Amino acid sequence: MSAARQGSLVKEAGPLLAAAAPETRARLLAQCRPLVLPRGVTVFAQDAPADYLHLLLQGSVGLSTMEDGGAATLVEIMRPGDAFVVGAVMLRRPCPVSAATLAPSRMVAIPAEQMRAEATGDAGLMQAALEQMSRQWRLLVDQVVDLKTRDATQRAARFLARRLSSQHGAVELPEPRAAIAARLGMTPESLSRALHGLEAAGLLRLQGRRVDVPDRAALLRLALARTDHRVRTA
Repeated sequence: MSAARQGSLVKEAGPLLAAAAPETRARLLAQCRPLVLPRGVTVFAQDAPADYLHLLLQGSVGLSTMEDGGAATLVEIMRPGDAFVVGAVMLRRPCPVSAATLAPSRMVAIPAEQMRAEATGDAGLMQAALEQMSRQWRLLVDQVVDLKTRDATQRAARFLARRLSSQHGAVELPEPRAAIAARLGMTPESLSRALHGLEAAGLLRLQGRRVDVPDRAALLRLALARTDHRVRTA
C-alpha cells in the first residue's frame, strides 16, 4: 500500500489508527483487508470468533443482537471513524453482536492477533482502544437513559443533534428509517410522527435522506430529559 493511500486511510479510519505510532500504523495497514460492501450484507455473525477489528471508513453498519428464537434487535449504528468490535477483539471473546451494512459501506478489517500484538507495544494505540471501548459503553448507557426518560420526539431530536457537529447544517441519514427507528426503540410510524412534529415546530426541515437543522442547540434543549430539566431549573 502506498504512503499516500495509507495517509488517506488514516484520516478516514478515525482516532484508533491516528493514535498509533507511524510504524505501528504501517504494519497494521499492510495486513488489513479492504472491504467494499453494498447495503444489507452481513459483516460478521453474533457469537462468531472476533478474528478481525473492523474500522468503518464510509457508510453505516448496524450492530444487532438476537436471543434464542427471537427477532434481531438493533442496538447501535456505527458511523465512519468507528471501530467495532473492539472489546471482543482485545479480550479474545466471541462477537456479542452481529454486524450488517445499513448503507453501501467501505471498511478495513485488521487481524485481531496483530491488533493485540501491536497494542501491547504501542501505548497510544492501547489508549485509543480503551477510549473506544469506554465510548461505546457510554453509548449503551445513554440508550438506557433515553428509553427510560425521553419520549419518542426527544429521542429523535437527540439522535439528530448528535449527528451534527456544528451549530447548524445538514444531517445525512443513509440508513433505512426502519433501522433508525429500531435504534431509537420505536416503530417507523412513531419515528415519522416525531420527525414531522419537529419539522412543524420549525426545528428541522426534511429533505429525503437529508435533514436540515437550523439550530442544534434548540434540538438539544427539546431533547433534555424531563428529570434533567427539573434539576436544572429547580
